Amino acid sequence: MKRMSIPLFQIGVLFITLCILLLCVFWLPDTAAFFAEDAPEYAYLRYPLLFGIYLTVLPFLFAIVEGLKLSRRVAINDAFSLKSVNHLKNIKRSAFLITVMYFIGFVVLLQLVDLSPGIGLLGILIMLASMMIGLIAGILEELLRKALEIKEENDLTV
Repeated sequence: MKRMSIPLFQIGVLFITLCILLLCVFWLPDTAAFFAEDAPEYAYLRYPLLFGIYLTVLPFLFAIVEGLKLSRRVAINDAFSLKSVNHLKNIKRSAFLITVMYFIGFVVLLQLVDLSPGIGLLGILIMLASMMIGLIAGILEELLRKALEIKEENDLTV
């Protein structure tokens, strides 16, 4: 079971990433076009919102790549290394960048239009989820850094 858990994790992450990319490519533009036709007074926001959402996909993809690199390190029994700490740091930064980008978009939308509760709740949910991922990655980064210090001390005493 131990040998299969990391490949299953990687396959699951790749499947989720593929689903999100397919949603961004196929579903999101059609939905934006539908809402532009349904509410023509907000049609001018169609392309800026699409651009903003596509912009937030970039740090997401970077964090996914870093997570896959980290899982590869765990698979080859090199989890306790400085490179693993750097992978966690990059995941943390990407998650906080997504949080900041959605917060800025949320504030801009509040200034431009009356924000519907559904869209506002979805934005807040994405901000909170990415903030939690960033906090967890930060905690794991600090724990791994301290474990590396202890490992280095033990290597020097032996």
